[in-house]
Amino acid sequence: MKKTAVVLAKAGDERLIHEMKYTAFLPLYERYKDDATNPAVEPIEKVTAQIKSKDSDYYIVTFDSKPVGAVRVVKGVENGERVYRISPLFIIPEYQNKGIGKSVINMIIETYGQAGIWRLSAVKQEKNTCRFYEKCGFGPIGGEVSVNDKMTIQNYEKRV
Repeated sequence: MKKTAVVLAKAGDERLIHEMKYTAFLPLYERYKDDATNPAVEPIEKVTAQIKSKDSDYYIVTFDSKPVGAVRVVKGVENGERVYRISPLFIIPEYQNKGIGKSVINMIIETYGQAGIWRLSAVKQEKNTCRFYEKCGFGPIGGEVSVNDKMTIQNYEKRV
């Protein structure tokens, strides 16, 4: 049986994460041309800074021991409650729709049991992605952001 795992990223993993992020988000970039928001066009230095950040943890997602994506957890506190954000979560296209993303979300929420609220964002026009997050227990919340005439960001939240 193939197994999904998350492995904490360390210095030296930037290139791998950057390459997978480019592969995963390029189709969305080509569809929406969102230069200011798409992770496919972010510089590798951003990944390096995120790995080093004390306020977040970056994980490489593996499937059958092969790197297939990544997830970043941003830790925060609002009004005394721990509010964590998944930003980004991505799986490279050839490994999507295999249950990996759902496994990753479950593992991350279990790992960070101290979090009371989880948040993330998705492209509203990507109906399958939105349905996926809703199946994982996230509900849409206010604060939609129009990026351009083709694309809107929808924010989601899950209370645990």
